[in-house]
Parts: sequence; C-alpha cells; structure tokens
Amino acid sequence: MKKFIIHFVFFIVVVGDLFGEFYQIKWLDYSFKPMIMVWIGSYFLFNARRLDKKMVQLAFVAFVFSWFGDILLMFGEKKFIFFLTGLLSFLIAQIVYIFLFLRTINISEKKPFLKKKPLWLIVYIVYGLFVYILLFNNLDTVLKVAVFIYMAALLSMSAMALNRYGTGHPASFNYVFIGSILFIVSDTLIALNKFLAPIPYEGIFVMTTYICAQYLIMKGLLKQSA
Repeated sequence: MKKFIIHFVFFIVVVGDLFGEFYQIKWLDYSFKPMIMVWIGSYFLFNARRLDKKMVQLAFVAFVFSWFGDILLMFGEKKFIFFLTGLLSFLIAQIVYIFLFLRTINISEKKPFLKKKPLWLIVYIVYGLFVYILLFNNLDTVLKVAVFIYMAALLSMSAMALNRYGTGHPASFNYVFIGSILFIVSDTLIALNKFLAPIPYEGIFVMTTYICAQYLIMKGLLKQSA
C-alpha cells in the first residue's frame, strides 16, 4: 500500500507535467517538471541500502545534474545560455552514467559484453553520424562542437548500458538498457525539433520518453542487487 501511494504521487507529478506541456500552461509545467527527478532521486536513495556505496553516489550525482538540466532547459527558449548550460548539465549526467554503468560491470567481475561483441558499436556510430549530418547545416560553430560532444556522450552512455549485458541480473540490464535507448529518443527529438523542423506535440513525446528513461534506469539500478 505504501509503495502504491508513493508511485501514485509520481503519477500525479508526471500527469501534471504532461498536462502543462500539452496545453502549454507554463506555470503548471514549471511546477511539476522539477519534481520528476526529485521523486526519482529520493525513491532511489530510500531503496538503495543494499547497493554498493560508490554506485549510489554516482547515481545521485547523475540524478542531480539531470535535475539541473531539467530546470535550465525550461528557460532554453528565452535565452540561449540556458540551453547551453542545460546541455552541459546533461552532458555531465551522461558522463557520470557511463562511470556508473562501468562500476556495475566491475562489481560483477564478469567480462563486458562489448569486449566479446564490439561490432555492436557500429550501430551507435552509424546512428550518431546520421543524426549529426542531418543537423550539421543548421548549427553554428559553437553548436557543431557542443552537439557533437553531447551526442558522443549520450551514445556512449547507452553503449555502456549495453555493455552490462550478461554481467548482472537480467531485469537490471533490461530496465537500464531500455532506459538508455529512450534517453536517445528523447534527446534526438529535442535536437530535430530545435534545429531541423518543428515536431507536432514534441514536448509530450520528449517528456514521456525522458521520464520513462530516467525511471527505468533508476529501477534497473535498484535491481542490481536482486
């Protein structure tokens, strides 16, 4: 019952944010969006007692910088500096996720998946190049560098999530890997909408995939000790 109530609170937060996005009610969006990572981070900390301490610390840092990114990107349309600093916050979060996933592999003491199947990296490289080429002519010099670096970090994060295959509990891998893919989808939609062409209901699609991504990664990390 307690877990149901806690998740019902999360449901209200998510619905409130998506309602604000859909109807473009800024005060509603600004009220609920910062609460998403607060809930995810708090839920994780309250349920992470059996996990490796360094792993918990890395996850907390990733959640905090994601929270910073959420807040900064809310104002990205008003001032470009907010967009860039939001991008920087998420860049840090992606890098921390990379070290976090690597930590879970090291804890398992098993051989990483990509050492056995390195050709899977080609999928990430091809996807990254495809999206970057699509955006390239619409980016100024600063953004060409910023988007390239962020995309490299984002795809590396998902590749490291894939690298966990066979190194721990299957449910932990599934949650984290699916979450990483949804993160790519969410950020790709942001980039295409901002730099290529408007996407109908972009805010709804972006936030839905983003919220699912962060939630699944968090749940997958908790399954590490299952």
